[in-house]
Amino acid sequence: MNFDEQNREIEDLEMESALRNFRASVHSWSEYEFSKTRTVKRSRWAAMWVVFAKPAMGWALGCVLMVSSVGIPVTVHHQRQLIAERNAQLLRQQRLAKQAAEQQAALAMTDDELLSHVDSDIAQAAPDAMQPLASLMGESSTR
Repeated sequence: MNFDEQNREIEDLEMESALRNFRASVHSWSEYEFSKTRTVKRSRWAAMWVVFAKPAMGWALGCVLMVSSVGIPVTVHHQRQLIAERNAQLLRQQRLAKQAAEQQAALAMTDDELLSHVDSDIAQAAPDAMQPLASLMGESSTR
């Protein structure tokens, strides 16, 4: 064996020894780390899942969900119906007010119509009760 081969064998033995030592130190470090006691921090949500895991709480939450899924749409529908009824009533009142205004306008006489009616009543030669007599008198004067 020559010097180079001996040198390689010594280097190989030193490398194996170093690797064995490294492996042993890694194993001892791992054992130490795994044997340490640790505190586990719980998240905020962990307590919630513990509560939900109970059957009574699950039933209660299910009932709340059922009531709210039915109650909220019914309430919204009822409110919309009330608004629609209120709008329909306002429309009816507006139509009635418009019809009343139209009737009043149709029955009301303008000032000119009223004045001409009063003038025709005053302009009569004889009162209504005496018209037949006045007409006889008018015929006799023309003959």
